[in-house]
Amino acid sequence: MDFETIKKLKDCCAREAALRVNVYPKWVEAGRMTQEKADEEIRLMKLAAACFNKILQGKAPEVQQQLFDTKEFTPKSSNYGYY
Repeated sequence: MDFETIKKLKDCCAREAALRVNVYPKWVEAGRMTQEKADEEIRLMKLAAACFNKILQGKAPEVQQQLFDTKEFTPKSSNYGYY
């Protein structure tokens, strides 16, 4: 995955989190959603945006960088002879 796509994903998650912050209180008030569910859904979307941001900054753990193919995979040497 290229960095432009990851940036778009981060921006999309940030917009969605902002939307949820504005909409969910009305849904809670109308009884369409519990406060606990609203808080959790907002937290998760903010967390997704933060994760993509870490990847963009190169601060995500190596496995996450590899998962999104932002870093070349270099196997570590092992005593088991598998690499």
